[in-house]
Amino acid sequence: MGTEWIALPAGLIIATLATLVGFGGGVLWMPFLLLVTRLDPAQAVTTSLIIQVGGMGSGSLAVIKARKADLSLSFFLAACAFVGIPLGVWLSSLIAPKSLIFLLGVISMAMALMFVYTHDDTNGAAAQKSTLHQSAPYLWLSTLFAVLTGLLSMGVGDFLVPILRNRLKLGMEAAMATCLVVMAVNAAFAAALHLLIGDPFAGRVVMWALPGVLIGGQIGPRLAGRIDDRTLKEIFILGLSLAGIHMMFNVQAM
Repeated sequence: MGTEWIALPAGLIIATLATLVGFGGGVLWMPFLLLVTRLDPAQAVTTSLIIQVGGMGSGSLAVIKARKADLSLSFFLAACAFVGIPLGVWLSSLIAPKSLIFLLGVISMAMALMFVYTHDDTNGAAAQKSTLHQSAPYLWLSTLFAVLTGLLSMGVGDFLVPILRNRLKLGMEAAMATCLVVMAVNAAFAAALHLLIGDPFAGRVVMWALPGVLIGGQIGPRLAGRIDDRTLKEIFILGLSLAGIHMMFNVQAM
């Protein structure tokens, strides 16, 4: 047995954290797949997306059942994302593997800094739904961020949650739940496109990871609001920073 079994506890932890705070699992899965299981970038992207279909799908079922997500807004955001995902998949075939790793490292560091300097307006974000008129000016951002889903398996929730909170004034739980549904749909579409063009995936890693993400996808939404946000944010920033630094400065050795 190789290192594939580590994907089981990793899946439980990553899916719980991702569905708890509304971020895409790709930003955590890619460093794990590249640094721990030593997959090549193209294989890591497809494997990450397939695993996320299970984790985000499980979390989506939980938030839909609990009626936490704004499904109308999820539909509009997912529809806009469908334009960007094929572009990301196409770009993944043009960019050199080492450049993909370095790009992921840069984005990881940028996101960590974004979380450090972004202050959420928790007092004014209380709405549970948004109208099409209110959300229309921001729908194009879903298309833009979805390019990263097809390219690096990163979820749009990483970028959209702050926008839904601070611009559309959705409550944190509603914003996370809405993005969770979008990311599940996006991951399924992106995974299908990568498989269609013949990109490989690590079947044994997926086999070990799926039980973990299916369970974690149910735990995260149930823990939402029960764990201190500051603690989660600090852990997320630290892990993201370390992964980004490692990939940026060790890309030549991969």
